[in-house]
Amino acid sequence: MDLFSQGNTVYVADTSCLIKLDVSFKKSNLVYAAVWEEVEELIIQDCFKTLDFVELEINDYGGKEDFLIKWVKKWRKRLIVDTDVASFSIAQQIINAEYETGFLNKRKLAEGREEADPFLIGHCKVHGCTLITNESKLKSNKIPAVAKKYGVTCIDIDGFFGERCLRMERGKN
Repeated sequence: MDLFSQGNTVYVADTSCLIKLDVSFKKSNLVYAAVWEEVEELIIQDCFKTLDFVELEINDYGGKEDFLIKWVKKWRKRLIVDTDVASFSIAQQIINAEYETGFLNKRKLAEGREEADPFLIGHCKVHGCTLITNESKLKSNKIPAVAKKYGVTCIDIDGFFGERCLRMERGKN
C-alpha cells in the first residue's frame, strides 16, 4: 500500500464491479462523468485497485465492446496489483474450505484457470481493503458471504457510491 493511501479506505474491485461500471455507467455518457472521475482519482491516490487475476478475467470476458479491456490497460500501472505470497496463502485456505460449496467455478478449475474470487478475498484480508462486488448477498457461496467468513468488508457498487457520496441529482433550471 502506498503511503498516500494509509488511513484511507482502499477499494479492491472484482470483475463484476468493473463490468457493472462499464455496462451501467458508460464512461462516454456525461451523466456518469462524476463516477469515472471519482474512480480514476482514487486510482491515482492508490485507493482503488484490482488484482492480476481480475485483469485476466476482464481480458477473457471482453463483452460486446472492448472499452473495459482498453481502460484497464490504460490504468494498469496503478490499478493492477500482482497477487503476493500472503494473499495467495489465504486464497489457498479459502479454496480448500470452499471447494465443495459452489463458490469456485469448477469448469475454470478443470481448464487449469484460476478464479479471481478467493485471491481478492485473500488480498483484502491481508491488506485491510474493502472489496467491491456485485455478486448476490443472499447466497452463501458468493463473494459477500465468503468474505464475511474471513472478516473482509464487502460492499456493492451502490455501497461504494454511498461511501464516496456519489449521487445523481436533478438539474435545477
